[in-house]
Amino acid sequence: MDFKNASELLALCTQQQLPISEIMRRRECQLGETTRDEVTHRMKRALEIMRSSALIPLKTPVKSMGGLIGGEAKKLAQHAAKGRGDVLHKAAQYAMAVLEVNASMGLIVAAPTAGSAGVLPGMLFALQDRYNISDERLIDALFNAGAVGYLAMRNAT
Repeated sequence: MDFKNASELLALCTQQQLPISEIMRRRECQLGETTRDEVTHRMKRALEIMRSSALIPLKTPVKSMGGLIGGEAKKLAQHAAKGRGDVLHKAAQYAMAVLEVNASMGLIVAAPTAGSAGVLPGMLFALQDRYNISDERLIDALFNAGAVGYLAMRNAT
């Protein structure tokens, strides 16, 4: 269940009558020679790590190894608590929290372009807060993001 570009991915979705998330989930099952439940469990674990790295610094700031950053996510959260800020502001505070965890050598879900590791969880959790999106839908979104990342990696050169 491989594809070389977005056109092939969308054709596969049409042919199989499945969303992108399910195509990626099945691709992972094939590549890893494992079950759908195991692949979904691993993605759920990644979501849990993302959530932890996006939330903990909002209450308990962590300083970077060099001491240059730490506490900025909490400041953004305090600003938003005063009634200022929107979904994008919330996404920024979550992304900043992940950056703080990363800079302090904490556990995050890595991204190919290290600094972007906070952007995906930042947006996902901000949208979840605003629109009450279930974790299952967020897991589907992670599989969608995986498809985009796979295409970027495959076609970057």
